[in-house]
Amino acid sequence: MSSRNKGLACGGLFLLLTVAAFALLLRGQDPGQLWSALIQADPRWLAVGAGCMACYFCCEARNIRTGLSLFGSSASYPACLRYALTGFFFSSITPSASGGQPMQLLAMHQDGHPAAPGVLALLTEFFSFQLAGTVLAVGGFLLCRQELLALDKAVQLCFLVGAGLNLVVVLLLCTALLSPRLLPFLWGKLMIPAGKLFPRRAEGWAAWGRAQWADLRRCTHCYRTNKKKLAGMVAVSLLQLAACHSIPYWVYLAFGLENARLVGVIGMQAVLFLSVSSLPLPGAVGLSEGGFLLLYRSLFPPALISGAMILSRVLSFYLCLAVSGAALCASCLFRSSRKNAPASCE
Repeated sequence: MSSRNKGLACGGLFLLLTVAAFALLLRGQDPGQLWSALIQADPRWLAVGAGCMACYFCCEARNIRTGLSLFGSSASYPACLRYALTGFFFSSITPSASGGQPMQLLAMHQDGHPAAPGVLALLTEFFSFQLAGTVLAVGGFLLCRQELLALDKAVQLCFLVGAGLNLVVVLLLCTALLSPRLLPFLWGKLMIPAGKLFPRRAEGWAAWGRAQWADLRRCTHCYRTNKKKLAGMVAVSLLQLAACHSIPYWVYLAFGLENARLVGVIGMQAVLFLSVSSLPLPGAVGLSEGGFLLLYRSLFPPALISGAMILSRVLSFYLCLAVSGAALCASCLFRSSRKNAPASCE
């Protein structure tokens, strides 16, 4: 299947899941009541939420730029903002966000960045993002543990599975980047039975591993000599995720409600994000919406919670998806027009 057909298939799956999720979650709702709830929201607070998502992309662009500079390939801030939008768009429409980083790497390659610095910069940015997400989610669990423990056992299990997968990813990244000798040792041990079971493929796997360890050693050396920059990237990732996770709070204020605390809402959303982000659905569609309805039912009145879910997801996901998609289309058209423009005669 060609890359174009794969993209169309992922996009079609995403649209199908979106329609099915909202049809299921809003089943039995009174459309008139839902619309009344939506139009009563104060647009000024919604604008604050949209500004927080702009901050989210600006923070990611800064971290990508810092990562590229760490590995000797400088880039302009507008270009890094385009890489951030590219990552968001393709992560949103592919299962487990698997398409984001390859498309970011392709965009970097088109701008003349060598593959190695691009890969290492994206790995560093991903490590910073995952570490910050885990820190916020752990803090969120400690703040909101009573609400989380009051959920049904099946829901708790779903959250535990998603959170566990993310924690495994973070632990593997920490092990790989901060203790580079352990993973090669384990990989070598794994290749022993692999060589007996799959003799034709084992050598290729071993070669792939050696290439990865070389990149990881470069990362480790870079981190040890640039600790302040790495700490700065984690701080920026914390700000990035806090801005994104604050969206339900601004929706809460938009409905004229006043009892919630910003820190508590950010913590609750951090737990939800960590729980659903690694599960194999494009954009965690359906899981994020359903999780919102479960986690925030004690915060929003029953008449408002469906509207709050829609506004929160529109601000934090669907609007950003539309903006990033439009920006990428404009960028592609601009590149195409420059490529096809006749050379000037001097």
